[in-house]
Amino acid sequence: MTPDVDSQRETPPGKRVASKLHLATLRLTLEVGQNARREQAPIVARRDPRQTCTRRFTVTSFRLSLCGFLCIAFFLLPPIVSADDFTSVARTLVPLNEARREAALVAIAADGEIHFRSGEGDRRLRPNELVSWGAPAEPRSDAQLLLTDGGTINIRKNPAPTTDQERIVVLSDTFGELKLPLTRVAGVMLHAPIDPQRRDALAARLRGPRQDAGDTTLRRNTDRLLLENGDELTGRMIALTETAVEFEAEIGPLTVEMERIAALALNPSLRSTTADEKPRCLIGFADGSVLAAKELKFNDGRLEASLAGMTAPLAVDAEPVFLQPLGDHVQYLSDLTPAGYRHLPYLSVSYGYQLDANVDGTRLRAGGRLSAKGVGMHSAARLTWQLEKPYRRFQADLAIDDQTGGRGSVVFRVFSGAREIYKSPVIRGGDAPTAISIDVREVRQLSLVVDYADRGGMLDHADWLNARLVP
Repeated sequence: MTPDVDSQRETPPGKRVASKLHLATLRLTLEVGQNARREQAPIVARRDPRQTCTRRFTVTSFRLSLCGFLCIAFFLLPPIVSADDFTSVARTLVPLNEARREAALVAIAADGEIHFRSGEGDRRLRPNELVSWGAPAEPRSDAQLLLTDGGTINIRKNPAPTTDQERIVVLSDTFGELKLPLTRVAGVMLHAPIDPQRRDALAARLRGPRQDAGDTTLRRNTDRLLLENGDELTGRMIALTETAVEFEAEIGPLTVEMERIAALALNPSLRSTTADEKPRCLIGFADGSVLAAKELKFNDGRLEASLAGMTAPLAVDAEPVFLQPLGDHVQYLSDLTPAGYRHLPYLSVSYGYQLDANVDGTRLRAGGRLSAKGVGMHSAARLTWQLEKPYRRFQADLAIDDQTGGRGSVVFRVFSGAREIYKSPVIRGGDAPTAISIDVREVRQLSLVVDYADRGGMLDHADWLNARLVP
């Protein structure tokens, strides 16, 4: 007799789980039905059979729906954790002169010392001993406040941002109500695009003056109102209310409803930045906000940060997800002016280079993570710096930007003058970033080169993430 093949075939794991859940649900339903019959037998005997069937069907449907809801909640909802569990989240710690590891942030002392905890024990680092910890998060809101120091604060659209004399008043889920001088604000995004690349492009447009041909002087010394339909108005912002913007345009005074506004760029000539308020650390939060802080303290889940333009420290009960000290302990190439650049297009399209952005001018994304510092290039290109003082090491993480969707392939090369001192293997889209550390003690002219690999120049969006020189 021929064995039944289907009876010997192994049931897939997903079907086994579904079968067990189905049997458990039926068993629960049968038990409920049996208990109901035992407890109410005299009454059921006198009922119309159609009513009994309807009641049983209702009970069965309710139990099945309840079981299904509980299963969905079990698999999809995040676990409930205490504050202590939340502060123990481990993220990638990159010390300046040690191997990177996973560690949790414990505290930041008033003197700047940062306390981490990992599987290897506790470690305390001074800011000048740390490259970074964690990574910036993607924004959770389509409304953002863009600061002149490069910071970003996620804000609510309801209530909408308003102005109070020379200040802007916003409400943030992370920081509560904030009142900031308008001179510290580069722009406001009220309806940012969902696509990260388009959102980044809009933010870059608000932060920097327009470079279009024509009367750029007018554009650089005026406020700009960007509407949802793509139109742009130039003039002067009079006031923000919860429902509209009062705007003095070239064609006369206007009242524009908030629903029609995509973003507002404030007059770049009125922005205030001073050398003595230079930020010392970038700090990021889970909602996607990033602040450039002068001073920082964190203990028992409470953070205090001193920001430019604010008389009192910003205090908030929130744990950072990203830290990156800014100081003389490293020199980021993106903060230096290149001495020369050359791009050789594979066909006819020419590309420039970008500092602290990918080659298209949007945020650096690689390996599913954002980076605040770095250099974006396209094959085949060479970017050169003249080093005014000696450095010990050149360090970076090499990757193809995530915007290529896993495509693109390049070879990264580093030159000292005309001498090659590093050449990477072929790095392709989707590969994890490759960390490098190169001896540059004898280098006075440093060149970064991105070369072709598998398919010419197709989507060769190369990122030198956190490219830095170590004194």
